[in-house]
Amino acid sequence: MSRLPPADKLPLALRKNVRDKWEDKKADFEKKISDSLGAAWTIDINPLVLYPYAEGAYAKDNLGMLIQSYANSAWAQLSGFAKQYGADGLGDLNAAAAEHVLTMDVDDRATPVKYCGCTIRDGKLVILFNPKALGTADSEAVTPANVLKALNEVPAAEGAAPELSFGAKTSVRQKYEPKIGDVQAKIAEQLGKQAGDITLVPNFDAVYATLLAESQRPGNKLNKKWEDQLGPFALAYFESVRNQLIGKKFASDEMLQEGFNEAVDKSTIELRIVDKLKYAKYCEVVVEDGKLYVQTTVEQYGIAIPDAAAKIVDQL
Repeated sequence: MSRLPPADKLPLALRKNVRDKWEDKKADFEKKISDSLGAAWTIDINPLVLYPYAEGAYAKDNLGMLIQSYANSAWAQLSGFAKQYGADGLGDLNAAAAEHVLTMDVDDRATPVKYCGCTIRDGKLVILFNPKALGTADSEAVTPANVLKALNEVPAAEGAAPELSFGAKTSVRQKYEPKIGDVQAKIAEQLGKQAGDITLVPNFDAVYATLLAESQRPGNKLNKKWEDQLGPFALAYFESVRNQLIGKKFASDEMLQEGFNEAVDKSTIELRIVDKLKYAKYCEVVVEDGKLYVQTTVEQYGIAIPDAAAKIVDQL
Protein backbone atom coordinates (compact mmCIF):
# COMPACT_ATOMS: atom_id res chain seq x y z
CA MET A 1 0.00 0.00 0.00
CA SER A 2 1.39 3.37 -0.94
CA ARG A 3 1.71 6.00 1.74
CA LEU A 4 -1.27 8.35 2.07
CA PRO A 5 -0.59 12.08 2.20
CA PRO A 6 -1.09 13.77 5.58
CA ALA A 7 -4.40 15.50 6.22
CA ASP A 8 -4.35 19.25 5.68
CA LYS A 9 -6.54 19.88 8.71
CA LEU A 10 -8.59 17.97 11.27
CA PRO A 11 -12.31 18.62 11.86
CA LEU A 12 -12.89 21.03 14.76
CA ALA A 13 -14.38 18.41 17.07
CA LEU A 14 -11.44 16.12 16.42
CA ARG A 15 -8.92 18.92 17.00
CA LYS A 16 -10.55 19.44 20.39
CA ASN A 17 -10.33 15.71 21.10
CA VAL A 18 -6.63 15.71 20.22
CA ARG A 19 -6.04 18.76 22.42
CA ASP A 20 -7.97 17.46 25.43
CA LYS A 21 -7.07 13.79 25.27
CA TRP A 22 -3.51 13.96 23.96
CA GLU A 23 -1.79 17.33 23.86
CA ASP A 24 -2.76 18.15 27.45
CA LYS A 25 -1.42 14.75 28.56
CA LYS A 26 1.72 14.62 26.42
CA ALA A 27 4.11 16.16 28.96
CA ASP A 28 3.07 13.62 31.59
CA PHE A 29 3.86 10.73 29.28
CA GLU A 30 7.18 12.27 28.27
CA LYS A 31 8.15 12.42 31.93
CA LYS A 32 7.03 8.85 32.59
CA ILE A 33 8.97 7.49 29.62
CA SER A 34 12.01 9.60 30.49
CA ASP A 35 11.97 8.29 34.06
CA SER A 36 11.72 4.70 32.81
CA LEU A 37 14.53 5.06 30.26
CA GLY A 38 16.89 7.13 32.40
CA ALA A 39 17.19 9.97 29.88
CA ALA A 40 15.12 12.93 28.72
CA TRP A 41 12.79 11.71 25.96
CA THR A 42 10.17 13.58 23.98
CA ILE A 43 7.15 12.37 22.01
CA ASP A 44 6.54 13.60 18.48
CA ILE A 45 3.37 12.09 17.02
CA ASN A 46 1.65 13.98 14.22
CA PRO A 47 -2.16 13.49 14.17
CA LEU A 48 -2.27 14.76 10.57
CA VAL A 49 -0.14 11.77 9.50
CA LEU A 50 -2.38 9.30 11.36
CA TYR A 51 -5.81 10.63 10.41
CA PRO A 52 -5.89 9.39 6.77
CA TYR A 53 -5.59 5.82 8.12
CA ALA A 54 -8.38 6.20 10.68
CA GLU A 55 -11.12 3.64 10.09
CA GLY A 56 -14.21 3.20 12.22
CA ALA A 57 -15.85 5.59 14.62
CA TYR A 58 -13.29 5.25 17.42
CA ALA A 59 -10.29 6.20 15.32
CA LYS A 60 -12.13 8.91 13.41
CA ASP A 61 -13.79 10.54 16.43
CA ASN A 62 -11.26 9.85 19.21
CA LEU A 63 -7.85 10.30 17.61
CA GLY A 64 -6.50 12.06 20.69
CA MET A 65 -7.50 9.18 22.95
CA LEU A 66 -6.07 6.73 20.43
CA ILE A 67 -2.68 8.47 20.52
CA GLN A 68 -2.82 8.56 24.31
CA SER A 69 -3.44 4.81 24.34
CA TYR A 70 -0.36 4.18 22.19
CA ALA A 71 1.73 6.42 24.47
CA ASN A 72 0.45 4.76 27.62
CA SER A 73 1.18 1.30 26.22
CA ALA A 74 4.64 2.45 25.11
CA TRP A 75 5.41 3.69 28.62
CA ALA A 76 4.28 0.41 30.18
CA GLN A 77 6.22 -1.74 27.74
CA LEU A 78 9.38 0.38 27.88
CA SER A 79 9.24 0.14 31.67
CA GLY A 80 9.17 -3.62 31.21
CA PHE A 81 12.15 -3.41 28.86
CA ALA A 82 14.09 -1.43 31.48
CA LYS A 83 13.37 -4.05 34.15
CA GLN A 84 14.24 -6.95 31.88
CA TYR A 85 17.47 -5.61 30.38
CA GLY A 86 18.69 -3.24 33.07
CA ALA A 87 21.22 -0.45 32.76
CA ASP A 88 23.10 -2.09 29.91
CA GLY A 89 19.93 -2.47 27.86
CA LEU A 90 18.92 1.11 28.52
CA GLY A 91 22.37 2.26 27.48
CA ASP A 92 22.04 0.43 24.17
CA LEU A 93 18.53 1.77 23.53
CA ASN A 94 19.46 5.34 24.39
CA ALA A 95 22.53 5.10 22.16
CA ALA A 96 20.70 3.56 19.20
CA ALA A 97 17.76 5.98 19.47
CA ALA A 98 20.12 8.86 20.13
CA GLU A 99 17.52 11.56 19.39
CA HIS A 100 15.51 10.24 22.37
CA VAL A 101 12.28 10.76 20.48
CA LEU A 102 9.28 8.43 20.40
CA THR A 103 7.29 8.92 17.23
CA MET A 104 4.72 7.04 15.17
CA ASP A 105 4.35 6.22 11.49
CA VAL A 106 2.56 3.91 9.09
CA ASP A 107 4.43 0.76 8.14
CA ASP A 108 4.45 1.18 4.38
CA ARG A 109 6.74 -1.75 3.63
CA ALA A 110 5.57 -4.42 1.17
CA THR A 111 4.82 -6.68 4.14
CA PRO A 112 3.83 -4.49 7.08
CA VAL A 113 3.47 -5.60 10.68
CA LYS A 114 0.23 -7.44 11.42
CA TYR A 115 -1.07 -4.74 13.76
CA CYS A 116 1.84 -2.73 15.12
CA GLY A 117 5.52 -2.95 15.98
CA CYS A 118 8.49 -0.65 16.17
CA THR A 119 11.77 0.24 14.54
CA ILE A 120 14.68 2.58 15.17
CA ARG A 121 15.06 5.07 12.34
CA ASP A 122 17.04 8.30 12.13
CA GLY A 123 17.89 8.00 15.81
CA LYS A 124 14.24 7.79 16.85
CA LEU A 125 12.11 4.97 18.25
CA VAL A 126 9.21 4.67 15.82
CA ILE A 127 5.89 2.99 16.59
CA LEU A 128 4.79 1.34 13.35
CA PHE A 129 1.16 0.54 12.61
CA ASN A 130 -0.42 -1.46 9.82
CA PRO A 131 -2.21 0.94 7.44
CA LYS A 132 -5.38 -1.11 7.88
CA ALA A 133 -5.10 -1.49 11.65
CA LEU A 134 -4.58 1.92 13.26
CA GLY A 135 -5.61 1.61 16.89
CA THR A 136 -5.55 -2.20 16.99
CA ALA A 137 -3.43 -4.03 19.60
CA ASP A 138 -1.50 -0.91 20.54
CA SER A 139 -0.04 -2.70 23.57
CA GLU A 140 2.05 -4.85 21.22
CA ALA A 141 3.95 -1.99 19.57
CA VAL A 142 7.02 -1.64 21.78
CA THR A 143 7.07 -4.87 23.74
CA PRO A 144 10.55 -5.79 25.01
CA ALA A 145 10.72 -8.41 22.23
CA ASN A 146 9.90 -5.83 19.56
CA VAL A 147 12.42 -3.34 20.95
CA LEU A 148 15.00 -6.13 21.03
CA LYS A 149 14.26 -6.87 17.38
CA ALA A 150 14.53 -3.18 16.49
CA LEU A 151 17.89 -2.91 18.25
CA ASN A 152 19.17 -6.02 16.48
CA GLU A 153 18.21 -4.51 13.12
CA VAL A 154 20.08 -1.23 13.60
CA PRO A 155 22.71 -1.33 10.84
CA ALA A 156 26.40 -1.03 11.67
CA ALA A 157 28.22 2.07 10.54
CA GLU A 158 29.40 1.85 6.94
CA GLY A 159 32.76 0.12 6.70
CA ALA A 160 32.77 -0.88 10.37
CA ALA A 161 33.31 -4.45 11.52
CA PRO A 162 30.08 -6.10 12.67
CA GLU A 163 29.40 -5.44 16.33
CA LEU A 164 27.53 -7.80 18.59
CA SER A 165 23.81 -7.29 18.22
CA PHE A 166 21.81 -6.32 21.26
CA GLY A 167 20.49 -9.87 21.56
CA ALA A 168 24.00 -11.30 21.43
CA LYS A 169 25.34 -8.83 23.98
CA THR A 170 22.43 -9.53 26.28
CA SER A 171 23.04 -13.28 26.10
CA VAL A 172 26.68 -12.68 27.07
CA ARG A 173 25.74 -10.38 29.94
CA GLN A 174 23.00 -12.56 31.34
CA LYS A 175 24.04 -16.11 30.53
CA TYR A 176 27.85 -16.08 30.29
CA GLU A 177 29.37 -13.42 32.50
CA PRO A 178 27.59 -14.37 35.76
CA LYS A 179 28.72 -18.01 35.50
CA ILE A 180 32.08 -18.08 33.75
CA GLY A 181 34.02 -17.11 36.88
CA ASP A 182 32.98 -20.31 38.64
CA VAL A 183 33.94 -22.37 35.58
CA GLN A 184 37.33 -20.67 35.41
CA ALA A 185 37.94 -21.28 39.13
CA LYS A 186 37.03 -24.96 38.84
CA ILE A 187 39.30 -25.47 35.82
CA ALA A 188 42.16 -23.82 37.70
CA GLU A 189 41.50 -26.00 40.75
CA GLN A 190 41.73 -29.16 38.63
CA LEU A 191 45.09 -27.98 37.30
CA GLY A 192 46.54 -27.06 40.68
CA LYS A 193 46.38 -23.34 39.91
CA GLN A 194 44.67 -20.22 41.17
CA ALA A 195 41.67 -18.96 39.22
CA GLY A 196 43.58 -15.93 37.99
CA ASP A 197 46.31 -18.16 36.55
CA ILE A 198 43.96 -19.52 33.85
CA THR A 199 42.64 -17.36 31.03
CA LEU A 200 39.44 -18.22 29.15
CA VAL A 201 39.02 -16.46 25.80
CA PRO A 202 35.53 -16.72 24.24
CA ASN A 203 36.39 -14.63 21.14
CA PHE A 204 32.85 -13.31 20.98
CA ASP A 205 33.55 -10.75 18.25
CA ALA A 206 35.15 -13.26 15.89
CA VAL A 207 32.59 -16.00 16.59
CA TYR A 208 29.74 -13.54 16.12
CA ALA A 209 31.14 -12.24 12.83
CA THR A 210 31.45 -15.80 11.49
CA LEU A 211 27.94 -16.74 12.59
CA LEU A 212 26.49 -13.50 11.21
CA ALA A 213 28.01 -14.18 7.81
CA GLU A 214 26.67 -17.74 7.91
CA SER A 215 23.19 -16.53 8.90
CA GLN A 216 23.08 -14.45 5.72
CA ARG A 217 23.98 -17.39 3.50
CA PRO A 218 20.97 -18.94 1.70
CA GLY A 219 20.19 -22.40 2.99
CA ASN A 220 22.19 -22.08 6.21
CA LYS A 221 21.17 -24.34 9.09
CA LEU A 222 21.88 -22.02 11.99
CA ASN A 223 19.29 -21.95 14.74
CA LYS A 224 17.15 -18.83 14.34
CA LYS A 225 18.02 -17.90 17.92
CA TRP A 226 21.78 -18.16 17.40
CA GLU A 227 22.34 -14.60 18.68
CA ASP A 228 20.63 -15.44 21.97
CA GLN A 229 22.78 -18.57 22.24
CA LEU A 230 26.14 -16.83 21.86
CA GLY A 231 26.72 -16.51 25.60
CA PRO A 232 25.35 -19.83 26.84
CA PHE A 233 27.05 -21.81 24.08
CA ALA A 234 30.44 -20.26 24.87
CA LEU A 235 29.87 -21.10 28.52
CA ALA A 236 28.96 -24.68 27.60
CA TYR A 237 32.13 -25.15 25.52
CA PHE A 238 34.26 -24.10 28.50
CA GLU A 239 32.14 -26.25 30.81
CA SER A 240 33.01 -29.22 28.61
CA VAL A 241 36.67 -28.67 29.47
CA ARG A 242 35.88 -28.33 33.17
CA ASN A 243 33.78 -31.48 33.18
CA GLN A 244 36.41 -33.57 31.42
CA LEU A 245 39.12 -32.40 33.82
CA ILE A 246 36.89 -33.38 36.73
CA GLY A 247 35.88 -36.67 35.14
CA LYS A 248 39.49 -37.64 34.47
CA LYS A 249 40.46 -36.65 38.04
CA PHE A 250 43.10 -34.06 37.15
CA ALA A 251 42.84 -32.53 40.62
CA SER A 252 44.34 -35.63 42.26
CA ASP A 253 46.80 -36.61 39.51
CA GLU A 254 50.02 -34.62 39.43
CA MET A 255 51.11 -36.32 36.22
CA LEU A 256 48.00 -35.14 34.36
CA GLN A 257 48.40 -31.64 35.79
CA GLU A 258 52.03 -31.52 34.76
CA GLY A 259 51.20 -32.78 31.27
CA PHE A 260 48.54 -30.11 30.80
CA ASN A 261 50.63 -27.27 32.19
CA GLU A 262 53.63 -28.19 30.06
CA ALA A 263 51.60 -28.46 26.85
CA VAL A 264 49.38 -25.45 27.58
CA ASP A 265 52.22 -23.29 28.89
CA LYS A 266 50.35 -20.05 28.15
CA SER A 267 47.60 -21.17 30.53
CA THR A 268 44.98 -20.09 28.00
CA ILE A 269 41.86 -21.89 26.82
CA GLU A 270 40.34 -20.29 23.75
CA LEU A 271 37.13 -20.84 21.78
CA ARG A 272 37.20 -20.56 18.00
CA ILE A 273 35.39 -21.53 14.83
CA VAL A 274 37.57 -23.18 12.20
CA ASP A 275 37.04 -24.29 8.62
CA LYS A 276 37.76 -27.94 9.32
CA LEU A 277 38.16 -30.10 12.41
CA LYS A 278 41.26 -32.26 12.87
CA TYR A 279 39.75 -35.44 14.27
CA ALA A 280 36.23 -35.01 15.63
CA LYS A 281 32.86 -34.74 13.90
CA TYR A 282 31.25 -31.88 15.82
CA CYS A 283 33.80 -30.22 18.14
CA GLU A 284 37.19 -30.92 19.67
CA VAL A 285 40.14 -29.60 21.63
CA VAL A 286 43.63 -29.15 20.20
CA VAL A 287 46.86 -27.71 21.58
CA GLU A 288 48.63 -25.11 19.48
CA ASP A 289 51.30 -22.58 20.42
CA GLY A 290 50.90 -23.21 24.13
CA LYS A 291 47.12 -22.75 24.13
CA LEU A 292 44.23 -25.19 24.38
CA TYR A 293 41.71 -24.42 21.66
CA VAL A 294 38.10 -25.57 21.92
CA GLN A 295 36.94 -25.51 18.34
CA THR A 296 34.06 -26.30 16.06
CA THR A 297 32.96 -25.41 12.55
CA VAL A 298 30.16 -23.04 11.67
CA GLU A 299 28.10 -25.97 10.36
CA GLN A 300 28.50 -27.90 13.64
CA TYR A 301 28.29 -24.93 15.99
CA GLY A 302 26.34 -25.83 19.10
CA ILE A 303 26.16 -29.56 18.39
CA ALA A 304 27.40 -32.12 20.93
CA ILE A 305 29.09 -29.44 23.05
CA PRO A 306 29.60 -31.72 26.10
CA ASP A 307 31.89 -33.92 23.97
CA ALA A 308 34.20 -31.09 22.93
CA ALA A 309 36.99 -31.94 25.40
CA ALA A 310 36.50 -35.73 25.42
CA LYS A 311 39.96 -36.32 23.93
CA ILE A 312 41.78 -33.76 26.07
CA VAL A 313 44.31 -36.22 27.51
CA ASP A 314 45.15 -37.50 24.01
CA GLN A 315 46.01 -33.94 22.93
CA LEU A 316 48.49 -33.21 25.73
